[in-house]
Amino acid sequence: MPPQTAERPLAAIAAQFVCFALISVADTILKIVVSELPSWQIMTLRSASGIAILTPIILVQMLRGRGTIVTRRPGGHLFRASLSAVSVFAYFEALRELDLPVATAILFVTPFFVVALSGLVLREPVGLNRWIAVAIGFLGALVIIRPGPEGVSVAALLAVLSAATWGAAMVAIRNLGKTEGTLSMLFYFNLFICLISLAFAVPGWQPVPLWLLGVIGLNAVIQLVAQSFMLMAFRFASASVSAPVQYTQLLWSVAAGWFIFSVIPGPQVLLGAAIIVASGLYLIYSERRAALRR
Repeated sequence: MPPQTAERPLAAIAAQFVCFALISVADTILKIVVSELPSWQIMTLRSASGIAILTPIILVQMLRGRGTIVTRRPGGHLFRASLSAVSVFAYFEALRELDLPVATAILFVTPFFVVALSGLVLREPVGLNRWIAVAIGFLGALVIIRPGPEGVSVAALLAVLSAATWGAAMVAIRNLGKTEGTLSMLFYFNLFICLISLAFAVPGWQPVPLWLLGVIGLNAVIQLVAQSFMLMAFRFASASVSAPVQYTQLLWSVAAGWFIFSVIPGPQVLLGAAIIVASGLYLIYSERRAALRR
């Protein structure tokens, strides 16, 4: 992989912009697909499509001596995939009930879970200012969820569970990334997700029309291309340079909700999203300052 450089920040920002636009397209497709099939079955088909796409790429890279999928840490890959499987399943189920902008906004609390778990599990130093930002970010999620006397909707709780388990998976990736290459992480992620979801999908498996199979395959392609743009952004500049661009995903989600699903988020959703975004941007700024001091 080419070395990281901070000399092309505009290219990094552009790559992240395309990445999160594509992720929003993929989420919009998923919002439609979840009404047609069980979540575990969608996950199985999507990850199988990912494996089919990745396999020839991996073979070419291995023949050129640019990577390997040999691993000494299958347990680590399985643990990461298990967390991710719970996260993806919870998100798919949440999408059945929540409007796309609401689900997207709640998922933006993922970085706060990453910070919290890094401090509590990995024992990484987390200053008081960052803990305050995490608390304010979670407060923004509460503004969106709007817990009342009747409690919190199951769909909203599933979105929070998705954010929490995805954050835990991100922490697991930090640990895996110390010894594992990109090819092995991509391959085993899709492989284990496919096997896990297949085990739950088989009892309720439904016939899949060809058009729907094509849509799920298209979704897998879009996700892989989005990941490639994200990796490209990290090669062009440090993560802190382009990280704020992730919040453009909310704009894309609002646009998709408006034009495709005829849904406009209410003021409370926008207020909660603004609180989460502001706290997230502060976390990015704080991390960048800490990196400069190091």
